[in-house]
Amino acid sequence: MGIYSELTTFAASYFIRIKMVKVNTITYKGEDYLVADIPDVITNSGVRLLIGSHSLNIALYDDEKGYKDSEAESIDEQIYAYIDDQYFPYGENEILSKVKEFLD
Repeated sequence: MGIYSELTTFAASYFIRIKMVKVNTITYKGEDYLVADIPDVITNSGVRLLIGSHSLNIALYDDEKGYKDSEAESIDEQIYAYIDDQYFPYGENEILSKVKEFLD
């Protein structure tokens, strides 16, 4: 058991932590925008939240005219919150931290 068991436990916990935040893209009007699928950092309910990039928010919604079209509205309804694009290349801790900061 010893060192092998400890390494296996470490590797399993590392793998689980890496998979906590899943960064992906949503395509709208032929452009790809970053989104992150994260655990619910507010209630820790086990529900997953979809966090969109600021550039996606701008592409979907105009402050004066509203949604660009029905597809934009449909995409926006899936997004829980938006954060600056700059946080997506960072690690999951930064993404989760920014979401918590935004929601506080």
